[in-house]
Amino acid sequence: MRFAAQEYFYWLLLIPLVAAGGIAALVRRRRANQKVADAPLLMRLAAEASLEREILRLTLIVLALTALVVALARPQFGTHSKLVKRRGVDVVVALDVSKSMLARDVSTRRTGNRLRRAKMEVSGLIDRLQGDRIGLVAFSGAAFVQSPLTSDYTATKLFLRAMEAGSIPVGGTNFSEALRTAHQLFENARGGSRSKVLVIISDGEDHEGGFEEEIEKLQKMGVVVHAVGIGTQIGELIPDPDGKYLRRDGKTIMTQLHESTLRALAEATGGLYIHSAAGDLGFEAIYDVLNRMHKTDYEARVESVYEEKFQLFVFVGFLLLLAATFVSRRREISQEITNEVRS
Repeated sequence: MRFAAQEYFYWLLLIPLVAAGGIAALVRRRRANQKVADAPLLMRLAAEASLEREILRLTLIVLALTALVVALARPQFGTHSKLVKRRGVDVVVALDVSKSMLARDVSTRRTGNRLRRAKMEVSGLIDRLQGDRIGLVAFSGAAFVQSPLTSDYTATKLFLRAMEAGSIPVGGTNFSEALRTAHQLFENARGGSRSKVLVIISDGEDHEGGFEEEIEKLQKMGVVVHAVGIGTQIGELIPDPDGKYLRRDGKTIMTQLHESTLRALAEATGGLYIHSAAGDLGFEAIYDVLNRMHKTDYEARVESVYEEKFQLFVFVGFLLLLAATFVSRRREISQEITNEVRS
């Protein structure tokens, strides 16, 4: 036997209090009666009173409450096999972690930056997934798999929080590496849905170019690429840890949103291009597209399922409560004793 909700066993701590309260009430009632009359007279005046019946009634109530608490803990025993299928879409989010993502031109508060805002939106997207698998790719001048495709959303969020700007030693932004790594992630995933989506979040500053070959590979696999351009075309300075701004060759670096590359990535596979704005990265539109996509089975396995037996304890509990209501506190006495009491 196992219990699926063992936390309810803490309610058993209240059972002794109920029993103690019932016993205390019996003792108080008995002492109050003894103050009214002595024992022989009390026996004649209240001949029908029964301490044994009151104790039996209290015992039944305590046992009933115990059975109901056990029922809340969901006892399970006995198993049967069940075919469990998982349906959904495979989603990979490729997030730019280059230092240009530290710019603060999409945050309504100056303490935020592009990367922090993007992570917040991705976390919100994960919260809304239902059965879909999601994986994470971090990229700048190089790329690596931050999280494999999984339906364990809690673990994915932990990996997402660990993604920081400058975590990849190779600087710049290389979309070819991001696409190649995403392709490998889809290809190496166990099982897999026929519906596949890649979401790229970046400011679009591709320093390498030449990603057409990787896009073709994704097209052949049936992957739809959605691109989210984050930043402004006006440009923004990039803060550094010292509280100043990044410089190169003695000049302060200005980062701008380059939409052309991101549009090309999305249009090549029939995906969406979304330009982010302060406080909104357009993930609502992406989620709507995911929700409309055809969800296919990506995993099927036989699981042993425990059978719920809480109904038995509920039945016993209510049966004991019913019995307690039929147990009278007073016993029946013979007519002879009744006449004696009345005389």
